[in-house]
Amino acid sequence: MIPEDIRKTWSAFKFYTLLLIVIAVVAYLAFHYGNTHYTQQQQKINTLGQTVQNLSADNQRLTTQLNILGVEIEVQRLAAQKSQETITNGLNREAQLRQELLFYQRVMAPELQQEGFIIEAFELKKSLSDNAYRFELVLMQQEKIKNLVKGTIEVTIVGSENGKPQQYNLADLLTHSSVGLNFSFKYFQILEGELIVPKSFSPEKVQVKAQVYQFKRKRGELEKSFDWNIDQLPLSEVSTE
Repeated sequence: MIPEDIRKTWSAFKFYTLLLIVIAVVAYLAFHYGNTHYTQQQQKINTLGQTVQNLSADNQRLTTQLNILGVEIEVQRLAAQKSQETITNGLNREAQLRQELLFYQRVMAPELQQEGFIIEAFELKKSLSDNAYRFELVLMQQEKIKNLVKGTIEVTIVGSENGKPQQYNLADLLTHSSVGLNFSFKYFQILEGELIVPKSFSPEKVQVKAQVYQFKRKRGELEKSFDWNIDQLPLSEVSTE
């Protein structure tokens, strides 16, 4: 028979051997699981990193496209604005050319218009001084055979002052008394000067009256009225007598 002490020693050896085997198996399994888990996590990290790179590339591409679209929209807006300005300038230029053509047509081809002496226009522009204005009064003849005409002009500015109707003679408002309102021409003449209206006076209309003489005989009288409208353009005609 195996002595008791040997049997006890052998049993302890088997126990510890088994325990070591179990520990080794558990350690192996834990190491294997940890390694597998680490590999999976590393794969996930790599996948997420690639996804982030792809998203960054997509974001950069979309940002570039957005910037390009923004530039294209701005270019189209500027082009449309430029086109609108060109059209507006063209229309203004066309209107100006039409007025110039009509003016010279009346001078050079009067047979296309009604005959006679006319008060063509009264142009009014703001001066730098307060209540001061530059004026140009255009007179012309519309007959096939141009003969010298002479005469005088009387200009009355009609409006209101302190809530009451008021009118002033242009001759009393001129800044230079040397400016004459007499005319003498064959084709056309421009009378110009500067006037200052009282601060309390609100002009509304300009009435122009001409005494016309030809061959030392009075040919007749002509009157026209114009609205007072300071917009860097000729005053619009409102009535003719």
